[in-house]
Amino acid sequence: MTTNSSNIFFKKFDINIFFILLFIFFSCLVGYAGDIMIKSEAEVSGDVVMLGDILEGVDNHSINEIPLFPAPKPGYARTVPNSLILSKLKQAGIDSEKMQIDEAGQSIVKRTITVISKEVLAESLRHYIQGQIPWDIQQTRIEIYPPAEDLVLPEGDVEISWKPSSSYRYLGSGVFRGTIRIEGKVQKTVICRVLIETQGLLVVAVRDIPRGKLIFEKDVSVHQTSLSRNTGGAVWDLNSVVGMSAKKFIPSGSSICLEDLESPVIIKRNQLVPVEYAQGCISISAKVKALSDARIGEHVRCMYLDSEQTFDAIVQPDGTVKVE
Repeated sequence: MTTNSSNIFFKKFDINIFFILLFIFFSCLVGYAGDIMIKSEAEVSGDVVMLGDILEGVDNHSINEIPLFPAPKPGYARTVPNSLILSKLKQAGIDSEKMQIDEAGQSIVKRTITVISKEVLAESLRHYIQGQIPWDIQQTRIEIYPPAEDLVLPEGDVEISWKPSSSYRYLGSGVFRGTIRIEGKVQKTVICRVLIETQGLLVVAVRDIPRGKLIFEKDVSVHQTSLSRNTGGAVWDLNSVVGMSAKKFIPSGSSICLEDLESPVIIKRNQLVPVEYAQGCISISAKVKALSDARIGEHVRCMYLDSEQTFDAIVQPDGTVKVE
């Protein structure tokens, strides 16, 4: 009997404690009613407007974190009727009838923003280009044409990354794509045009050079000139030009590109040339007739003088041909 009486006593005690705690909880909620106020204007930084963003005087975290609706776009505002807020408070167990709040009133919610100006974008791109170009920065002019308007984005840590078009070589007009991230999330992509001008030493023709002419040192010179005017592979080394043949007509004053040059013809058609043929330890030399013009490294069809048998050989720098 003593044990059963003790159990009944503790059960009644637990029930009493439960009702006491429940009373304290609701008393706290009712206590909020007299202190809760609705802000006439509120600012939010997240993607969702919470009840705590609009209310004042609420210390309960679970109430403050009740979602209301998606936040407006950066730079925009949204009107929130007090009736919606009162409805959410009722759902949370707060007696809204005791609050001195005009149900017909409203609150204005604005989204906090980060403004990235045109000047900031241009300076970011300039810094990126200066770290990438192979030219002397002191002799390089960089003009940047950013978007016409500033960017209005959500508040947070900003990261801007740049990428040029695949064919751009940091000379002349070009296009860069910028990706703006806020808190690691892509928010905007922008396009910026640029113009890069720089000076450099290039090999330039000092007189007209006809097609097929062998180029001598007197035909060319090294001049300081604008690199952006050269769309091909411009040549800086004078030794790379002298001794080559003009692949096309090169006018005086124009810079010389790799596409303008080719190895000279050193073997003429019907010319007798030495041939070398090696197999193992045996090496054979003879004179053969070339059946076409040929340049260094090219294959040329040749003919033995005694048998008129033909074969292919490769032209060597010394004017001989070699059978491989």
